[in-house]
Amino acid sequence: MRLKLGICIVSIVFLTLPAFSRKISKSFFFPSVQASEKKGIPGKWKHWRDFVNEYFRYPLPPMGEAPKSYKGAERSLSPERCGSCHPEQYEQWRTTLHARAMSPGVYGQLVDMWKTNPGGAQSCNECHAPLAEQQKRAKQSAGPPANWRKNPVHDPELEMSGLACASCHVRDWRVHGPRKKETPEGVDDTTGNGPHGGVERTLFFSRSEFCMSCHQHTFPGPNGKSIQNTYNEWKNSLWGEEGVACQSCHMPDRAHLWRGIHDKDMTQSAVQIDVSLGAEARGEIVTAEIKLTNSGAGHYFPTYITPSVDVISELEDKNGRRIPGSRQINVIERKLSSDFSREIHDTRIPPQKSITFRYRRGRREDAARLRVRVHVRPDAFYHNFFIEFLKNPAISSLARKFITQARDIAASSGFDIYDEKFELKN
Repeated sequence: MRLKLGICIVSIVFLTLPAFSRKISKSFFFPSVQASEKKGIPGKWKHWRDFVNEYFRYPLPPMGEAPKSYKGAERSLSPERCGSCHPEQYEQWRTTLHARAMSPGVYGQLVDMWKTNPGGAQSCNECHAPLAEQQKRAKQSAGPPANWRKNPVHDPELEMSGLACASCHVRDWRVHGPRKKETPEGVDDTTGNGPHGGVERTLFFSRSEFCMSCHQHTFPGPNGKSIQNTYNEWKNSLWGEEGVACQSCHMPDRAHLWRGIHDKDMTQSAVQIDVSLGAEARGEIVTAEIKLTNSGAGHYFPTYITPSVDVISELEDKNGRRIPGSRQINVIERKLSSDFSREIHDTRIPPQKSITFRYRRGRREDAARLRVRVHVRPDAFYHNFFIEFLKNPAISSLARKFITQARDIAASSGFDIYDEKFELKN
């Protein structure tokens, strides 16, 4: 069982799809999968479960010595060296949260954990830095921290590369990837020669199950929902029913970008916002309905427990000054107790569903308009978590340095996806 409770909570992106595409057949996105299932799936693996169980078994084994036939960049696991032959993918990857998976917030927690709880540290690294060469320590035998030793294949530079290229594409120095776009249906385009000894290709790189290992917890969570439940949310949605995989929105045209909750454009494309003033707005009472519809995300808006979306409604005077006592904040989030044992509330919006907030306030004489903002805090949970973490006097100075940096990053990550003003009539 892979445990990620309370520490290094994985930051997840959410699947978005323009509303006009919602009814497109799954064969549009996965013609290779559909046709090949009838003809027999080409390649080494015949079922996605076999692929996932073998390819993502943890801990990942060390690569060992590179084959003698490999030359130059072929002998390196460094993303920078991968980029020497794959510059477009590298330049995209380096802008992403995958590249920063070993962030100050994660690294700051692991600094001390590798000494006191190496098993827990390795569990965090399963998603944040999964290669054997990224682990500081290696287990010699079962038992306490003393049974762990310095990892002889640890590469400090690679450790900070987060979810490096090799994390998804290399096993035992064999390079793996999706089938070429132009390959005819039912044809196995795996190769055994060429750069880095060829490529092992499989259809399963294009399925949501490829993302599942890091984006779905297998152990139960409070209120019958796993803490990380993104894959199940997708599977139970229209997107899952139609076979529209995560990669369709997070890797359009195979771009290595994985945009999500931290990206304003991606977030805006996930939700439709409608505001209507009530008739009372003409008199002494101001009423309004603010409706948010999850029209573009293939899972809950937002997914996971880390983000918070604040719907802020308030009255202003003609100079744009807020009327005291008029502010109303409705929060869209999944909030758990500090020990993760209890769900306090879950106000998130399921795919293709809506939530409506009703605003009602007395109208002061100088109230001129209603302002409605939708403010996204991608790292709301992290910010509070880091504040509490820093209260621990026992953490090392190095850990404190990184967590302080992470706290400040989390505090500054918010943005508005909606900000409109509605004039009140006399």
